[in-house]
Amino acid sequence: MPAGSSSGAKRARAAPHQPGRGGKQPIEKGRWAAKGTKPLPEQASVKYVLVLLVVHVCRKVLFIPTEVKVMLYFLGLFVGSLICDFTPLPSVYMGQRDNVFNLYYVKVAWAWLLLVVGSFILLTSATIGCGHREVIKRNMLRLLVGTFMWFFWTQWFFGYVENRTGSCLGRAVIKNKAECNTLGNHWHSFDISGHAFLLVYINMFILEEAKAIDGWEGIRDQIRLEDHHRGEAQSDPGESKTPLETITPYDMAILKMNYEQFTPYIRCIFCAMTVMSVLSDVMLACTIIFFHTMPQKVAGGAIGIATWFLTYRVWFKWDASPGLPGCGLFQYQNIKEKTKEAPLRRRSSICKDHRESLPTFMGMPLYGLKKEKEDKKKEDKKTDYDRQEERTPEEYGEGGEGRVPAWTGPNGDSAASRSWRR
Repeated sequence: MPAGSSSGAKRARAAPHQPGRGGKQPIEKGRWAAKGTKPLPEQASVKYVLVLLVVHVCRKVLFIPTEVKVMLYFLGLFVGSLICDFTPLPSVYMGQRDNVFNLYYVKVAWAWLLLVVGSFILLTSATIGCGHREVIKRNMLRLLVGTFMWFFWTQWFFGYVENRTGSCLGRAVIKNKAECNTLGNHWHSFDISGHAFLLVYINMFILEEAKAIDGWEGIRDQIRLEDHHRGEAQSDPGESKTPLETITPYDMAILKMNYEQFTPYIRCIFCAMTVMSVLSDVMLACTIIFFHTMPQKVAGGAIGIATWFLTYRVWFKWDASPGLPGCGLFQYQNIKEKTKEAPLRRRSSICKDHRESLPTFMGMPLYGLKKEKEDKKKEDKKTDYDRQEERTPEEYGEGGEGRVPAWTGPNGDSAASRSWRR
């Protein structure tokens, strides 16, 4: 075999393997290997940012603190109604019973609520419930409870009170409002304001149900992190878990599909709920100014607030209830990421005498200033000694003649020793 061929074969065996263009790169191992990191969110588009801006403005308008809103309602119904009862009011369009907002919104306000808020509850519960019918039914029960309360108060109780407390003017023998009005007479009674009750209760109902949107945008991040955790072969045991770790892969797929499909509609419905809330407040102000008397409006508003409180603040917190808005198969509201706390290092203490003698600035020692301070102190001591040397014996007073002062020099020697040296 030729020598050139044998040397070429040796070089071929010694040369490292070089992958071709289509070959795969070797997998790095050890400390240079890439660690599992959290995936980054997708880049937000201009349209997405504008939509979130509109939703943020609606949140600011709608989510007024509940205590503040209740207090404003009571003040408006009591003080505002009392002032308007004794103040002559001008005849304006909003003070007429046949204005467009009264006819097409207040008169059918509960139908609007069933349409708008019902759609919001349906879509949000279908998303956070991963399509489970039990979760959807339980959340929709709150709407059924609210409808029952509305029907009980407005269609039965208020009419019952009006019939029991009224009388037909001019025809006292007539004991029924409908018969009195049919004969052209006027029925005088304590008419609890159904408008005040309806508008206050609708506003509080919308405020509570809209809370399901709190933390809604964070579900996207939780889905991304959970997909990352489930896709890794070996996850870091010290890495924080997501609230979605308990749901099954099938429910996870339903959640991703429903979230992407329903979220745009949920945002639009949330904006519509904000418009309903603002319009209800405007019509409540018109009711306070132009319709009913102060006791009738206060009674209606108080019943609406009491109904909201007993349902959302008392009953819906129990286990045997439809539950509060946002209840599903996982928790997505008020999530705080747990961080590992690093152990605190014990700082070395400084000697008390050294700390007091050493000047500091913002806790840092100034060694240069200490040296300058010591030099100045030494110079002042030397100056005092020189002044004592220049003093005459007459300056010592009586009995000072022939006496040597007992001062100490800068080097620690006394004046007597220095005079002995001289």
